[in-house]
Amino acid sequence: DEPTSNLDMLHQLEVMETVSSLVKEKKISAVMAIHDLNLASRFSDKLVMLKDGKVYAAGEPKALLNEVNIGQVYGIEAMVMNAMGRPYVVPLRSLTEAAVCD
Repeated sequence: DEPTSNLDMLHQLEVMETVSSLVKEKKISAVMAIHDLNLASRFSDKLVMLKDGKVYAAGEPKALLNEVNIGQVYGIEAMVMNAMGRPYVVPLRSLTEAAVCD
């Protein structure tokens, strides 16, 4: 549960790279709860997005991490870009703020 919480970027990468290496080396699976969508995208083969305690969507990061899903689940407007073959999320503003400004 949140293995990278309260870590700086260097230590976040070290934790995720260690888990990734163990998964490949031991041919096992790892399941983790993580709120950092960019780390999840980079290091996960499959994601599950939860909303109100229920599964909202499940699948590969490329299929799940898009502006619509992020808006519905997190209540934010975001831009999703692709880098290194993976989606990366740039949060822009809350949908509440967007409604007030428009």
